[in-house]
Amino acid sequence: MKGIRFVVTYSCNFMCSICRFKCAPFKKGFMPVDKFYEHFLSAFEEGYRDYIIIEGGEAFLDIARVYKYLKKIKNYCLKKYIVTNGYWGDIDIYYSVLNDLKKIGLNGLIIEYDYFHKPFIQEKTILNAIRSALCNNLNVTLRALLKTDNLSCIEDTMTIKNLKDIKDKFEDLNIIFETMEQQSLKGVLNKRWALEEKLILYDK
Repeated sequence: MKGIRFVVTYSCNFMCSICRFKCAPFKKGFMPVDKFYEHFLSAFEEGYRDYIIIEGGEAFLDIARVYKYLKKIKNYCLKKYIVTNGYWGDIDIYYSVLNDLKKIGLNGLIIEYDYFHKPFIQEKTILNAIRSALCNNLNVTLRALLKTDNLSCIEDTMTIKNLKDIKDKFEDLNIIFETMEQQSLKGVLNKRWALEEKLILYDK
């Protein structure tokens, strides 16, 4: 599998202590649509044609721009995903937003939720985000960070418990885990090379 991972912004409404890109509310700006398309075409021509993942920061903070990203690449045959913290789960209009994104080719969401994200969001909001995505026939994956490899700390124990509670409510839900080493920028780069994934960062 050869894919493209775009980090389109460092702006985020959360401020997690473990964020690999140190994203925060005070960091502004999004990758321009023309620059996104230029990078996409280059990577696609290099053979990265299996999937694209759009993340930040929080991509849903400028969902109109993300819509334009996806519309630009609508006719390219590859899987398309967005990473989000799910903050929009209680906002009714996002059900229609997801429907619109589905129509132009979005395949699924990767929702980040663990001990480090939990202080910034209520579980019911995450549940509503998952429900909205599944009702729009989008694939949903929860992505969680673990501090240890053997679940030997309270943070990991709480993460596992919270995810189990959510998983029990939904059959069609995938879960992936990353360790602190994988979460670091060095780990990300090493992992992306191993997976033949091209990482494209927003450059102000």
